[in-house]
Amino acid sequence: MAQDGVARVIASWGRSRPDLDVSPIAVIARVNRIARELQVRQDAVLNRYGVRGADFAVLATLIRLGESEVSQVDLARELNLSAGTVSLRLDRLGREALVARKAAAGDQRRTTIELTAAGRELFEACVAEHLQVSDELLAGLDPAERESLGELLGKLLGSLEEPGPDERLATDFGLVVAAAATAMRVRREAGLPPLPGVIVRHVDPRGPAAAAGLREGDLITGAAGRLVRTAADLREALRGGRGLEVVRGVEELKIDLEGGTR
Repeated sequence: MAQDGVARVIASWGRSRPDLDVSPIAVIARVNRIARELQVRQDAVLNRYGVRGADFAVLATLIRLGESEVSQVDLARELNLSAGTVSLRLDRLGREALVARKAAAGDQRRTTIELTAAGRELFEACVAEHLQVSDELLAGLDPAERESLGELLGKLLGSLEEPGPDERLATDFGLVVAAAATAMRVRREAGLPPLPGVIVRHVDPRGPAAAAGLREGDLITGAAGRLVRTAADLREALRGGRGLEVVRGVEELKIDLEGGTR
């Protein structure tokens, strides 16, 4: 197998500092380098049409949502960006008459965004070539590899993102969890071993989780015999059973969402 630049870096660390576990950079450094390569090559296409990649994402999101008007708050949430960053992008697009801002009907404090005819025309002009180049950038992977990589990256991203309350978990089990990265940080800051899993950030006192004895701060490491690293893992596992593997501080517990603590 051909070596990439990161493989050479890892091998070099192995020779110079074999005492260090640099295995995480096998993923993190590659993701960072790939992201830079992809952005440069995609931006080169969009720049020919006079639009930045970041601003194209706004136009594409407005098209994807398919609504005549989208609130600025919703747009920021869809793009996973701060309100200030989205506002700067909208300022640029507004100066070029690609989007229009206006106060929401009945609420002058709420701003909505509308894609203009010029904005829609620009999107349609470059989207086909943008997608073609995106496909070409993945030519090194066959369809099965693309699907597998997409699933793995989705799992990693899901373990890092801080989503809003998981409505299904909250509704069905009275339980809201935080991402795995948050769990590692919270436990480390508390002087506890930073184990992988999802940390309980809210328990409805009237729900099944509370009745079973689950508490805020508990770390769920497994469910129904499966490892749990994301809220999606937990949701999927609970389809096959209600048994949880939990770490409370350093104590390992078995909790059944139907029968309580064992």
